[in-house]
Amino acid sequence: MKSLASVMLSALLALCAGALTAQDADRLTTTGGDVLIGKFIKLEGGKVHFEAAKVGNVQVAPADIKEISLASAREVKWRTGDDVQRQESGTLSSRDGKLVLKDASGEREIDLSRFKGINETVPDERPQWDIGARLFFGWTEGNTETYSMGFRFDIKRTTKHNQNILYGEGNYLQDRLLDEDQVRRRDFAFGYAYRYIFDFNLTIDVTEDLYFNELAGFHWRSVTGVGPGYFIVRQPKTTLHAGAHLTYTYEDQMNGAEDRGYIGARARGEFETFQLDDNLHIKAVSEILFDFDETKNLVVNNSLLVEYKFAGYFTAGMLLRHTWDNIPPEGFRHHDFNFLFTLGFSWGGRWY
Repeated sequence: MKSLASVMLSALLALCAGALTAQDADRLTTTGGDVLIGKFIKLEGGKVHFEAAKVGNVQVAPADIKEISLASAREVKWRTGDDVQRQESGTLSSRDGKLVLKDASGEREIDLSRFKGINETVPDERPQWDIGARLFFGWTEGNTETYSMGFRFDIKRTTKHNQNILYGEGNYLQDRLLDEDQVRRRDFAFGYAYRYIFDFNLTIDVTEDLYFNELAGFHWRSVTGVGPGYFIVRQPKTTLHAGAHLTYTYEDQMNGAEDRGYIGARARGEFETFQLDDNLHIKAVSEILFDFDETKNLVVNNSLLVEYKFAGYFTAGMLLRHTWDNIPPEGFRHHDFNFLFTLGFSWGGRWY
């Protein structure tokens, strides 16, 4: 059984340890009389974040704070303006329960209610780059029973208000049912899209696509689109965008045929997500194309890409593509399906 002297010594040591801990900690007193011992973390979103020793993170509005005493001075980043990127540097300390800021302009007591942030989390607004390239091979079902090979590359640069996309694609199909000249499809496409993104997720989209396919009866086809869009979901790992565009199509015809151009419309939806530590990539695109020329042609294109990253930068997956045409050429069906396996390269990150 412990002696009275031993118990008193233990209590005294505990009191001394508590006093030293309180002396080394920050202290916040609310207007309601509550006293928090711990550490001042930051001012963010109109609230002071204070890590209290017993209750954890506590958020207190500046108007509800009577006094703050800091155990020691510390270097901080701060701002009083609305632009979160315009941070200034200084040294924060306290005097008689008031915060004191020292910077290039001198030393002064500060009112937290006049500050937008102190040591807050500043969003990384460097451009986000996503670069991907893939080879695909598989087969088609529908109007042709073919083997299929091709390539695709995409380069996307995204900032807070701007998005630029450059892509290229090539396809080669071989029809197993043809006795002569088994090449059924050999075409290339290159395109560019610019998207301005407003703060409320409305977008203005401008696109230009060039197609080269002499087997389709034209040397090249240009499709220019412009119109509004909207990000239904815009998160770092997942986006869902819908747009409606007016289009102008121009075709350089072969064999002396007269070139033609016509106005059309396009509705498009795009879903993209990166999951499992960015290793799983899923992208779905669906669009409806309608032209206002004499044929009143309606075409629906759908694609679904599911790929998984391995060895850091390489990808393997499956690409499904479907096309529906309301006025197919004579003897052709309305539907075409492509089932493709993909092998590729993928990189994404923030970089100036």
